[in-house]
Amino acid sequence: MCLDYECGLCVWTTSLDEGAWVVARRTTDLKSRLACVPPMYSAPKHLVATITEKTDVHEGVKRFVLALSEPITFVHGQFVNLRFPGETRYHAFSIASSEASHENIELFIKQAHEFTTKLFASPVGTKLECLAPLGRFTDPSKMQGDVVMIAGGVGITPLLSLVRTVRDRDRHDRRYWLFYSCRTRSAIINEDELRALGEQNKSIRVVLTLTREQPSDWDGELGHIDETMLRKHLGDLTGKTFYMCGPNRLIDGMKDVLTTAGVPEERICTEGWG
Repeated sequence: MCLDYECGLCVWTTSLDEGAWVVARRTTDLKSRLACVPPMYSAPKHLVATITEKTDVHEGVKRFVLALSEPITFVHGQFVNLRFPGETRYHAFSIASSEASHENIELFIKQAHEFTTKLFASPVGTKLECLAPLGRFTDPSKMQGDVVMIAGGVGITPLLSLVRTVRDRDRHDRRYWLFYSCRTRSAIINEDELRALGEQNKSIRVVLTLTREQPSDWDGELGHIDETMLRKHLGDLTGKTFYMCGPNRLIDGMKDVLTTAGVPEERICTEGWG
C-alpha cells in the first residue's frame, strides 16, 4: 500500500470479493471514478488550492475559501489535506461546503499550531498543495432513521456541509437535527445561516446553545448539550443515527449518554480532537 492516499487501497473497505482492490487500482489508473465506486472511496486528487477569501469569524477562527485547480466530487463530512509548497507534512481540514460545490471549497479553521499560524498570516492569492477529498465521517450508507448532529465550536464544519447538502439537494427523506454548542454567541459560526436553515427547510431543525453567557435577546438553549436537552427535542433517542464533531470531552460524554440510552455504537459516528 502506498500510505500516501494515492492508490485507494489503504482507505478501501468492502464486502465484495477479493478482486475489489482491482476496482480501486483501476480508478486511479484511469484518473476517474468508476461508476461502481462511491465518491468517498475513490482516490483523492493532487491539486493546487488558491486562497480567494479569508475573513475573521471570531478570535482564533478564520473562514477560508479555496479555488481548486480541478473540480472535485466529495461527500458531506469529508476533508482536505493542505500543505505549503516544499513542505512534506499535510494537515487535515473538514470541508464546510455543500456537495454541490465542486471548484471552490469553504473551510473554518481554528489557529492551533505552526501550520495554521502560517496559514492565518498568508494573504489572498497564496497557493497551497491540496489532497482531496478524503474521509468517511458522515457516510450516507450508515444513515438509519432521523439524523442527529451534535457539534461543539469549530466542529460544526463537516456538519454544516451535511445540512447545506440537505438544503441544496432538497432532501425530505428524514428529519435532520443539528445541536450546536458554543461558549458565547460571538463564537457561533454562521448563526444567521443556521437559523435560516432551520426555519426555511421542513426537514432541518437547528438547536443552538450557549454555555458561558446568557444574552438578553437569546432565544436558544443554555448549558451543555446533555440527555435532558436531547430528549426535550427528540423524545426517544433510539432509532436514529448520530454524528458528533467537537472536543473529545464533548464526544466522550455524549457517547456515554447515547449508549446508556440504548443507541447502538454502530449508529454513533464521531470526530474529535484535544
